[in-house]
Amino acid sequence: MTKKSKEPEQIARCAMCADMCKYSCPTYLATGRETLSPQKMARLIVYDQQGLLEDEQGFLNLMFQSAMCGACSSHCIYDDYDLREFIHEARVKAFAGGTIPQDVRNRVETYRQFGNPNGERAIIDKGSGDTGYFISCSSYKDEALLQATDKVIAKSGLEVRQFGGGDICCGAPLYYAGDMDGFRQAAHKMKTAIDSRQVRRLVVDCPTCVKMMTKVFEQTGTELDVEIMHTTQFLYGLIKQGRLTFRKRSRAVTFHDPCILSYDLALADVPREIIRALGFDLKETVYSGQHTRCCGGAYGAKIGDHDLRDAVTSMRTNQLRETGAGTFVTACPTCKSVLSDLDMKYMTELVAEMIIAG
Repeated sequence: MTKKSKEPEQIARCAMCADMCKYSCPTYLATGRETLSPQKMARLIVYDQQGLLEDEQGFLNLMFQSAMCGACSSHCIYDDYDLREFIHEARVKAFAGGTIPQDVRNRVETYRQFGNPNGERAIIDKGSGDTGYFISCSSYKDEALLQATDKVIAKSGLEVRQFGGGDICCGAPLYYAGDMDGFRQAAHKMKTAIDSRQVRRLVVDCPTCVKMMTKVFEQTGTELDVEIMHTTQFLYGLIKQGRLTFRKRSRAVTFHDPCILSYDLALADVPREIIRALGFDLKETVYSGQHTRCCGGAYGAKIGDHDLRDAVTSMRTNQLRETGAGTFVTACPTCKSVLSDLDMKYMTELVAEMIIAG
């Protein structure tokens, strides 16, 4: 049975499930709204497919209120099923019909004008070598992160080609808006940007970018001929190779697992190995690793309902504060920005602070 032929059965099973995965769903937990639970969303998708909904516009608006974080998929009792695929199909339908929410429309228009979701930016392109480092749109203006990255690269002794900015973007905002034609063009442009720099491997600081490049670009027929790794994998490799020397410090640190890094890329262990290597005392929040909670800034929620996003962010901030740690660190530039009330650091910053000069 092909994947396409299994889809009606998959969504029907989800629609009739006991809905226990809702207790891992950040949007449901932050609001208590049953219509935001995975099972209820699946049931509405089935109703829409059968033409049983009177308020299709309300249904499509609801599809843009999912965080698309992957918690429901990670805690699903069925194999080879991801509700986000069906939610994304509904978003594609909404985009094709011109019925996307206004804030989503605004973001798409900004992207079309500037080639990125944040407006016009200059190009970063420096260094050389066959190792590339892609600076995402979410970290482009983060001076602390950029300086930490420069420090780590300089200390490592490696030649690294850093680039980002301008219209160099993975296209995730378009994908989550349902604009597959625009996303296809963005994927091709991203491939061109990488190929032109002739790098053999590419380090990427944003988990969503990694997901797009390694798992979603193939939907557009775009294949990247480079090894792609997340920054935490790069950092851990430098530590194991002995390229970085640290002054160890004993203090409590809490790591916030970015949902895409944990659920989609299965990289929950690597950041913790780095923290332990630095000598920190890791204080885990109740919801961590494969049970992490979204910060509210994943592109699925970031371009959706603002009140919902704020509720999810507040819930996650309080969960992290409960650890009592003095330092909070993550491995996603968007998570760092969204959880700024905690003075959140990106993992590279933590590593750079501990490097012994000279």
